[in-house]
Amino acid sequence: MADSEGMNQAQAHAGRAGDESSAAVRAELSALQAEVASIRDKLSEFSAETYEVMRERAGTAAAYVHEETASVAGAIREHPATATTLMTLIGGIGFAIGYLVASTSLEQKQAWYRRYY
Repeated sequence: MADSEGMNQAQAHAGRAGDESSAAVRAELSALQAEVASIRDKLSEFSAETYEVMRERAGTAAAYVHEETASVAGAIREHPATATTLMTLIGGIGFAIGYLVASTSLEQKQAWYRRYY
């Protein structure tokens, strides 16, 4: 009988210890949930501010690009021959650079090819 009383007391003590540790875990979880909610709120505020700043800057950049495009289009309308000559010259220079790069890489490929065959 003494053994059964000792067992009951041990079980009761273990039950109280389990309840205390369970309560501690619940308290820790609630603290973590509160901290996550706080971080989420701060992040939301930061995101809203960042969005507003980026929206303003994008609007300013779009207006600037529109103005510059209109300026270039106006210059091309006023001087079509000069614009055509300039575009042809730029195209020719681009073609020459591309041709030189391609011929240089062709020589390197042939050298690589000869090394192994």
